[in-house]
Amino acid sequence: MNRSYVLVLLSVFVLFFLQLYAGEAPYTLALSIVLVVLIVGATLLQLRRKPNR
Repeated sequence: MNRSYVLVLLSVFVLFFLQLYAGEAPYTLALSIVLVVLIVGATLLQLRRKPNR
């Protein structure tokens, strides 16, 4: 596994537990948006590096 896969995996777990336990904390929305952008960005970067043929 390279760093992009590990980053996406950790981000998904953090996002899941953030939504599960943070509730209505003031930082929840901003951190969720950052994590989703990180997940999408790392996934697109990985797909750009190794296209499926």
